[in-house]
This record gives sequence, C-alpha cells and structure tokens, in this order.
Amino acid sequence: MKTEGVFLDADVILDLLMEREPHFEPVGKLFLKIQDGEVSAFTSPVIIADLFYILNRHFDRKLAVQSLLKLTSLIKVLSSDLKDFEDAIQYYSAMAGNVPTLITRNVKDYKAAAITIMTPVEYISSC
Repeated sequence: MKTEGVFLDADVILDLLMEREPHFEPVGKLFLKIQDGEVSAFTSPVIIADLFYILNRHFDRKLAVQSLLKLTSLIKVLSSDLKDFEDAIQYYSAMAGNVPTLITRNVKDYKAAAITIMTPVEYISSC
C-alpha cells in the first residue's frame, strides 16, 4: 500500500547519493521503500539542478548524470506550468525569497505566475 507521497529535499537525497553519515542508513531505508513501491517520492526541478551542481563538483560529470538518471527513475520530478527550466528556477527563487516582482523581458513565459511579472520598461513606468 502506497502512502500519499513524500517530497524529498536536496539534503536527504544527497545523504543517499553521497553516503553521508549518520544519515545514510535511515535515508537508505526510505529509498528501499520508494524502490519497493511502498512510498511515492517527489522532488522539484530546482532540486535536481542543485543536485547536479553539487554532484558534478564532488564527482565526475558521468557519475553525476548516472546518479540523477537512477534517482529520477525512482522519484517523480514535479512539473511546473513554466516550460523553460531557467524561468522556473528564477520564478521559484523569487517566490521562495518572498520577492513580489520578477523583472524580465520574457513576460509571456510567466502567464500563470502568482507574483507580479514586469518588463524593465513596465517597472520603471510604475515607479
């Protein structure tokens, strides 16, 4: 029987991928439950990007890519209404920082945004 699902933060995933003690054992048990289908696990595209950056610094690029491919076969990366990955990182970074306005020339890419999206011209005109 599957649980409702768990969202995995980067630190938990890194504990597994980098075998960091004292956290590796309980995280390993969690991932066995995920692998066995007992737990549904989710993460975000931003976390995947962070993981790649960190793993690529500590290991070679090939190992970083292999680790993330295996990881994404076990957990679901939640989608975003934003089609461009860089736009999603910028948007969610602004949201996380409680920044009310994102300035971009790509306003059309943020149609469903929960914060104000403006071009530089629009912003300057509103001041």
